[in-house]
Amino acid sequence: MNAVEYEGHYVCPNCGLVIERCMAPPLFHISSEEHVRGAWVYPETQVGSYIDYKDAFTFRDSRGNIVSPKNQAVYKRLKIKAIQDKTRTLCATHYRAFSALRQVSEILSLPIIVKERAINLYRHVIRRLKVSNHILLMAACLLHAIREQKMHAPVTLMEITEAFESLGYKVAPKKLLKTVFVVRKVAGVHQELRKSEEYLPRAIDALLGSKSVLLKLEEKGVNVEEYKKELTNVCMKILTETKSKERGGRRPYTFTAAVIYCADKLLALRRGSSSILTQKLIARSLGVAEYSLRDHYNVILKPKFLSNPHAKSP
Repeated sequence: MNAVEYEGHYVCPNCGLVIERCMAPPLFHISSEEHVRGAWVYPETQVGSYIDYKDAFTFRDSRGNIVSPKNQAVYKRLKIKAIQDKTRTLCATHYRAFSALRQVSEILSLPIIVKERAINLYRHVIRRLKVSNHILLMAACLLHAIREQKMHAPVTLMEITEAFESLGYKVAPKKLLKTVFVVRKVAGVHQELRKSEEYLPRAIDALLGSKSVLLKLEEKGVNVEEYKKELTNVCMKILTETKSKERGGRRPYTFTAAVIYCADKLLALRRGSSSILTQKLIARSLGVAEYSLRDHYNVILKPKFLSNPHAKSP
């Protein structure tokens, strides 16, 4: 009894027993001068593993002759559809992560160098680790890239999580921090913790962009540019005199808000007038908790700079 060929195997027509694999020759072989990829087209898969070379869109028949323009258009559509289907099935997760990164970058107004660095870190990690949550990994890569830029991208961890959540992605701060450590380990990059000095320019700009603050400055007859310059100088002196051990590992952004409040009080003492900024106004303008700002100021800054302002004023 003769076996029949079915899907690349010789099979018994009565019982269906597979006798052996059918090693069918290729329809044609491209010359050895060309690249190996795309050289073979297998008859058992009808159109081959893929049509021609990956980037080729001029198609030939089994004899190497260019097919008619009508067939060129048909094969081109088939090839584009196959590429799109493969992209949807194999890369949909990655494209969703890249899309989330693009949208978050727009929300936070991040420079393009940060986005590109996050993409490079993401690709570096997924080649080496099996990842279950690609959005969380992308958020961690973005946080790492932001911290590398220091004061050029003064974005906080909470702002990143809120941006992802606004798009419908749940990114918990604790899990994000854990994933950042994984990214650092895989990338082999040591990164220092952020400092309050990196957030200071952005925080002062945010304050002076508040209508309430501008109204108070106008009422007291204080020039905005002069006040900004004086406030920045006093804040930098406070931060210089407050060492890392004294800060006690507190959140740098919240500590920046407390430093601004302390500096404004010192400037008020110099002028011999009342303070311009209040804890509530700073907390609302910078998006920090008022009780946290109060705690940072009362525990660290007030005893150091306001208990005897004439002796310790920066």
